[in-house]
Amino acid sequence: MTAMTYHDLALEWHPRRSGDNSFTVLAVSVLVGLLALALVISNIEVPREERTIRAVPERIAQFIMEKEKPKPILKPVIKKIPERTETKPLTETQQKAREKAADSGLLALSKDLVDLMDTSAVNSMLSGKVNSAGSASQQVSSVNKGLLMAEAGKGGVSVNSGQYTSIGSQTTLSSKEVAQVKASLVRSDAPKTDTSKTARSTSGSIRADEEITIVFDQNKSKLYSLYSRARRTNPGLKGKIVLQITIEPTGKVSKVKVLSSELNDSGLESSLISRIKLFDFGVRSVEPVTVTYPIEFLPS
Repeated sequence: MTAMTYHDLALEWHPRRSGDNSFTVLAVSVLVGLLALALVISNIEVPREERTIRAVPERIAQFIMEKEKPKPILKPVIKKIPERTETKPLTETQQKAREKAADSGLLALSKDLVDLMDTSAVNSMLSGKVNSAGSASQQVSSVNKGLLMAEAGKGGVSVNSGQYTSIGSQTTLSSKEVAQVKASLVRSDAPKTDTSKTARSTSGSIRADEEITIVFDQNKSKLYSLYSRARRTNPGLKGKIVLQITIEPTGKVSKVKVLSSELNDSGLESSLISRIKLFDFGVRSVEPVTVTYPIEFLPS
């Protein structure tokens, strides 16, 4: 019968050296494999992803605004009140120097200017009576404002410069007789013409530009509603369109033609033409008129 000692029992439970060696070999092999795999993966060239610039719509770009910088706080500047200095009485030398300066320089020149302001000679000249020369055909009493307006439309008005010079050189007016001369200029010896009728006859055959502008202002909201509807499908739509419009005496629009357009939208242009043909400019006793009217559409 053999006896078991404590040392023998401990060796039975102790791990063997061969097991330790196998574990070490396994761990080293795994680490070497991972390192080799990492080197292989790092040497593989990966194709670069091409990035394209995406255009940002204008309506979105308008919302991106720079923040305003805060205004610097200005410190209040305290103004110093100047100290009052007491005026000392002038000495004798200062008084003499002031009197000497009054007799020379600008002060002396001011006295000469006062002498030049004497208008007694002019008043004596104006106190005389009017002396007119020339025959009755040279008088200007028959001048009428309405006659001048009527003759201006027919042709030029000639003036005899020799007679005018002689009358001007031999006539002296006084301040009291100016009113009498003005009254004689508007005497009703010459035949009168109705200038208001002449003005109506010249301007009555053409439709006023103000009427056309007023009608377009009244219908501006209708045109912009068509533009807003078109911007739902094309947010960047904007530009200027020039139209040629023919207006009849009845106020109806007979023809609308697009001369130039920056909109590049045929659907919107046709809608604008159809809407403008419905405008009513009012009945006038005028001839048919063709106008060129530009309209610019900008996103609000």
